[in-house]
Amino acid sequence: MSGLRKRVTMGLVLLMCTLTGHCGESAPSSAPSSATAAWRDARKDLRRMLEIVSQVEHSRGRHSTNTATTLTSRMRIVFPRDLRKKEKFLKHITGPLYFSPKCRKHVYRLYHHTRDCTIPAYFKRCARLLTRLAGSPQCTEG
Repeated sequence: MSGLRKRVTMGLVLLMCTLTGHCGESAPSSAPSSATAAWRDARKDLRRMLEIVSQVEHSRGRHSTNTATTLTSRMRIVFPRDLRKKEKFLKHITGPLYFSPKCRKHVYRLYHHTRDCTIPAYFKRCARLLTRLAGSPQCTEG
């Protein structure tokens, strides 16, 4: 991706060079000294643009390597999940579960915030925890 950015950036710089050179040639000049002064100004502008582009590419290179490492480390921990599949899978394993209103807070925390119920590899553990919670004396009270 960075190779494509470099090509596009260099293409834009070359396009600007040709346009500034073309504008300098097509403009009517009363004296040759004004044409050379305009050419020098265009060259200074071009050098300045090239410096800015190189600084931006250098800073992006540093930034992209830092973010790339943090993104890959995050991707190892967090797995994408489909909530409908999660629900269907847990209902298939556990069957219909009923939780009393006193117990709903614990069920919500377990279902949405524990590792066992958020990572697909641990859904069987989640099903076991939910069935144990449904059968606990705290949740079976009226």
